[in-house]
Amino acid sequence: MAIPAPDTFADRPGVSPVRGALGRRRLPFAFRAESRLAYALLTPTLLVILFLVAYPFCTAIAMSLQNKMVGTPGRWVGLANYLELFRDDVFLRTAWNSVVYTAVAVGLKFVLGLTMALILDQERRFNNFFRTLLFVPWAVPVVIVALNWRWIFDDLSGFLNNFLITFHLTNNIISWLSDPGLAMACVIAVVVWAGTPLYSMTFLAGMQAIPRELYEAAEIDGASVVQQFVYVTVPRLRTIFLTTVMLSTIWTATNLQFVLVLTRGGPANRTEIFPHLAYTTALGARRLGMGAAVSLVFFPILAVLILLFTRRVLRPSDE
Repeated sequence: MAIPAPDTFADRPGVSPVRGALGRRRLPFAFRAESRLAYALLTPTLLVILFLVAYPFCTAIAMSLQNKMVGTPGRWVGLANYLELFRDDVFLRTAWNSVVYTAVAVGLKFVLGLTMALILDQERRFNNFFRTLLFVPWAVPVVIVALNWRWIFDDLSGFLNNFLITFHLTNNIISWLSDPGLAMACVIAVVVWAGTPLYSMTFLAGMQAIPRELYEAAEIDGASVVQQFVYVTVPRLRTIFLTTVMLSTIWTATNLQFVLVLTRGGPANRTEIFPHLAYTTALGARRLGMGAAVSLVFFPILAVLILLFTRRVLRPSDE
């Protein structure tokens, strides 16, 4: 019984042994060259993430586990900083304020932004002018916005009180930023005024990308304006809704300037939120370890929120 000889490049018609050997060598070499190029292109980004994101974050975690004051070496205390926080009434009040502040501000920005986008999506004269005017509040620096609104809410020389008194809408001066029942509402109003244009322009851009033929077909089928919005507009803006809300939630929850300029957390900690509490604890009280712990307490909530939104956005459309 004859045993067949092993198949080689020499036995294959039209393939020389030299060419076959070179082909087997070129593939790994090309792959290694592409890998080196990929790593070379990714290295700057990886270095930025490592030194500007990962290193500070890990340092903050280590600092939150220490009793560290400014100018002194830290002493390892484990979870003592976190246990002290959860026993502190000011911290518990801050946690509730942060949730209310973020949820109400994001909800109002979403509703007002969607309403403005629906209005501006209609064809009318001077639409471009109104769109440009709407975008101005978001383009102004946050500190300038906060300073202007602090003057508007000022007790004696503020525009709002003078307006109300001049037109006999009230006889008493209202302490907008000093009243415990009004301070948080005033801060949220400023946040909504400054952040709504981003929602409006994002939603408007999404609406402009929806083919008009879909609305015409829905109208022929007898769909009302509300039904067109529910069954045509909303499904095609779902990803934009989720992305905008996710980014706005992060930006609103971590924003420091509005509370710092308007109320500094007062009155009686009624407007105290996590970023401002971390700022005053770390730089005001010089307790760097406790300040780092305050900053990191809110991180798991934001991380879970980001994960849920990201999984929802990246989910295949056929699911």
